[in-house]
Amino acid sequence: KPGTPAAAIDAMLAALRDLPRRIPTIVRIDVGRQVAALDDGRNASIGGVVEFASEADYASYAKHPAHVDVIKRFILPHMVERGRAAIQIAAAPEWTPQTYTGGGGLTRGGRRRVCFGMRFDPSRLDDYKRRHEAVWLDMQEALVRSGFRDYSLFCRKDGYAVGYFEAAAGRTLEECAALMAREPVNERWQTSMEAFTVSGGKPDEETDAFEHYFFLGADRIG
Repeated sequence: KPGTPAAAIDAMLAALRDLPRRIPTIVRIDVGRQVAALDDGRNASIGGVVEFASEADYASYAKHPAHVDVIKRFILPHMVERGRAAIQIAAAPEWTPQTYTGGGGLTRGGRRRVCFGMRFDPSRLDDYKRRHEAVWLDMQEALVRSGFRDYSLFCRKDGYAVGYFEAAAGRTLEECAALMAREPVNERWQTSMEAFTVSGGKPDEETDAFEHYFFLGADRIG
C-alpha cells in the first residue's frame, strides 16, 4: 500500500528470507524490492522466486503454518486489494540417461565449460594458495568482465594446478585470456605470481588448455 513504512517492508523481506529455516522443502528463496528506476507505476513493490525440488514440496510449503503466518502477519496488512500475482512453473527437465556423452556444447545459459592446467613450485604452494584467499577486488572484477564465471582452482601437492570456469557468451579460453590481457590489473597480478611458478614466468603465459571430451548432466545445449 502507498505509505507503507520502509521498516515494515524490511520486516516482510526478513520474514520471507527466514522461511527456509522453518520450511525444509524450500530449496532456495530470493526476494527483494522493486528497482525504483525501472518502475512505471504498474509493477509490484516486492517480488521473489522460491524454488522447490518437486510439485509436492511446493504444495507442502503453500499450506505450511510458517508460510501462512508470514502472509497474515507481514504481507496482508500492507498489500493493496488484488495486489498479489503468482505463477508456478516447472524448471528444465532433470537428468535422464544420455544418447551422447561427449564434451563440448554450451550450458543453457550460453556458457562454455573451460579447463586448463598450470605448474607451481611445490615448496611455495602454501603461500601461493594463501594469496588466493583474498584476491584483489579489482582483479575479481576484471575476471568477471573478461567472461570468467563460477571460477575455481584446484591443486595437487606436487604443484600441478587445474583451473575450471564457465566462460560467458560461449567464449573460449583464448578469448577470455585476450580480454584479461587488456586489464591493467592483470599484469600486476601475474607479475606477483611469477615467484610461485616453476619457470619463474607468468602463470597466464604457461597454461595448458584441456579438451572437454565427456559430459554427464542436464545443463547442455548443442
